Amino acid sequence: MKSAESSHQKCDKSKSASLKIINSRKMASRLWTLFLFLASANHVYSAPYTTHLNRSCPYHNSCSPGVNQQHIERLLSYVDNEKQPCDDFYAYACGKWREKHGSDATATTMSEAQINENYAELFAELRHNSSYFEFPMFRKLATHFQDCLALDKPHLSRYLELLDHKLPESLKTTHWSELLAVLGQYGYHGHFVLLEVRWHNATHHMLFLLPHNHHLSLNLTPDIYDALSRHGLSDGAWPPYEQLREQFRLLEQNLTSLERSKIPDDSFTNRSLEEIQAEVPGVEWGRILRKQLNRTVGGNQAFQVDDLAAIKRLVEYLNQADNLLLNRYSLARFLSHLVSLPHNPLAEWSPGSKSLSLRCIRHMRRSLYLPMNYVYEHRFYAHRRRADELVIHRVFEQLQGQLELNLDNNPLNLSQELVSSLKAKVHFMRINVGNLPPNVSEQFYWEVDRRWIVGHDFYENHLNSLLFYYSVVSDLEGTKNQTERAIWYSFNMHQPEFPDNIDATPYFYCLGDIIFVPYSYVRLPFFHADFWPALLYGDLANTLGHEMMHALDTDLVDYDAWGHMSNFSDQLVLVPRYTDAVRCLNDSAVMLNERAADVSGSRLALHTYGGDWMDNPDDGRLYFLQFAHFFCGDEGDIYHDTGSQRLNYALSQVPKFAEVFGCQSGTGMNSAEQCPFW
Repeated sequence: MKSAESSHQKCDKSKSASLKIINSRKMASRLWTLFLFLASANHVYSAPYTTHLNRSCPYHNSCSPGVNQQHIERLLSYVDNEKQPCDDFYAYACGKWREKHGSDATATTMSEAQINENYAELFAELRHNSSYFEFPMFRKLATHFQDCLALDKPHLSRYLELLDHKLPESLKTTHWSELLAVLGQYGYHGHFVLLEVRWHNATHHMLFLLPHNHHLSLNLTPDIYDALSRHGLSDGAWPPYEQLREQFRLLEQNLTSLERSKIPDDSFTNRSLEEIQAEVPGVEWGRILRKQLNRTVGGNQAFQVDDLAAIKRLVEYLNQADNLLLNRYSLARFLSHLVSLPHNPLAEWSPGSKSLSLRCIRHMRRSLYLPMNYVYEHRFYAHRRRADELVIHRVFEQLQGQLELNLDNNPLNLSQELVSSLKAKVHFMRINVGNLPPNVSEQFYWEVDRRWIVGHDFYENHLNSLLFYYSVVSDLEGTKNQTERAIWYSFNMHQPEFPDNIDATPYFYCLGDIIFVPYSYVRLPFFHADFWPALLYGDLANTLGHEMMHALDTDLVDYDAWGHMSNFSDQLVLVPRYTDAVRCLNDSAVMLNERAADVSGSRLALHTYGGDWMDNPDDGRLYFLQFAHFFCGDEGDIYHDTGSQRLNYALSQVPKFAEVFGCQSGTGMNSAEQCPFW
């Protein structure tokens, strides 16, 4: 991405101080002209002035005026002064957003696009600059990228050719579970019986055993059929396309008919391998685990099992079914899975596509998460890390202290035992800036580099990247090395199946009790270490406050400080003040937990940073404009309301907003009912 200051931009020491002053005055003149223009509109409110802004630098000795002035100018350019902020603050603060950026753009999508541009810049540079090859990852990524650019018409049977040395000689004679174990090495667990390793809590992965996912079905495309029928493992000619589709449809219908037991979803129980083998003897569980995980699993190995009765019914059915059909179905599902992985260039391939470079970058960001983030850190971010961490960690610690104090005050009248448990969750919460593990040596990355093998074409590279990721996950489940665990549990190496690769904003991960602040956030327009207080706290404090409050929201509160499930929500629903607060918030929100985090996170930020400086109208209005910027253009999704709904509702629940903008009671942004949630 293009950071606030390009990483290769050098400070020209030969420029005189007088030239800097002249440039500063020119910037101030442009801002003043803009302010006069905005203030001349015939309405009550105008955009904030900067005459009395707090220009202090909270955590550094000095802050660049230019960075702040440019960003203020950007914020003001989105303001629609024909709108009244007390009626609809989104319409006021984001009124000219679409005019400038179009209907589909948000600050987060633009940040992601700039990150991709940085990667494109890097890969172009690597074609002529071999100095980076002294470091791990760079050479292999350059090769991987060039192999992706060389893609011709999709050749899906190449995936199967590369699996030849692992696949059995005959699909007819190989037990369906053995083929499933081979595919499991590449992270595919989508049908029949799902055996996989998952992140379980703050310090451990664990083996999970689940029945067939009957919510998903195969889309047998002509391309997948063609790839399968060309492969030589089928023991005879493949039936015609339509006939095979019908066979697969009937198979899925039979699998679906083996309904799950009448138990709640995600009702996992702990079982040992010996217990599983005794209750479901139709599969040699030790053998398929050894094949999938590349190690022997002992009989006392613990599993999280979901509905063992359904798994037994499925195994009994599969052991009586046509084995050739089952294995053909497995290969078809595997190819479909590979093509549908996020940003696989094969899914949207077209001759002469001009967007192949971008699709290769997005694909690599997803399939090679750790290597891609390593080179990004090294090339674009390392020089800024120290200054950024100083600010971000300090703001986090201050919010953390304020939230612990709020819990001590106990406005919801919780039991002291529950207060202590929730305080522990807040107290032990961690934060990680960037997308990599903190404070590791280059040796760690060289070891990762050795684990990851680059092949001869896109298909081999794709399979090897999956094998690399899932072998790491498998090792984490089995390792006793506490140092290694501490590294791998200090960041979130997203699965290749993760639905997007943007890492757009900070997020709270409940299993690790940790907030991740990705690269796409530690840049303008969201953050700069040189921001003045109104800009710094307007976004960073509100964003970290939002993520911190997810630890106490209506969904994730049940995870304790160590990522274990607890009964906190069972206790909370017995507290009248808590249930009243939730009932107050639960009004037409897409996701109640997001609304809760929006409201309580905004309040936490103001409780922490809303000192005397916020009484200055310039600072107060600028603070809320900076907060609004994140929501501009956001149309929402299945997890979030639209940006306008989120922004307006959250600020209507913050009395300081009405005070700053002089909103009278009953206006849209001065809610008559204040919900006392946290």
